[in-house]
Amino acid sequence: MRKTSFIMIVSAIVLACTMSSWIAFAQDRDGKINLNTATKEELIGIGLDAGLAERIIELRNQNGEFVDLEELQEIDGVDSKLLRQLEKKIFIEPAAGCAC
Repeated sequence: MRKTSFIMIVSAIVLACTMSSWIAFAQDRDGKINLNTATKEELIGIGLDAGLAERIIELRNQNGEFVDLEELQEIDGVDSKLLRQLEKKIFIEPAAGCAC
């Protein structure tokens, strides 16, 4: 009985740590998402349409990680007004393990 309780407690701790790491990865700075690690779903979650989310990821895959938010203006449909809106929802930081 004690061994089972111990395993359950350890499992709960591991799960809690994993979940908190995942949440911190998805949203870091004041709830903003990292443009260099964002998934299509996360980009849609901040209000972008699926097509634009796909084009952002495609640009990132082609050119490497973003260094400046202004790089998004290379994408059709992104203008200075949208950039101002996105500044409130995204940030740019190298992905883990990147030698950028």
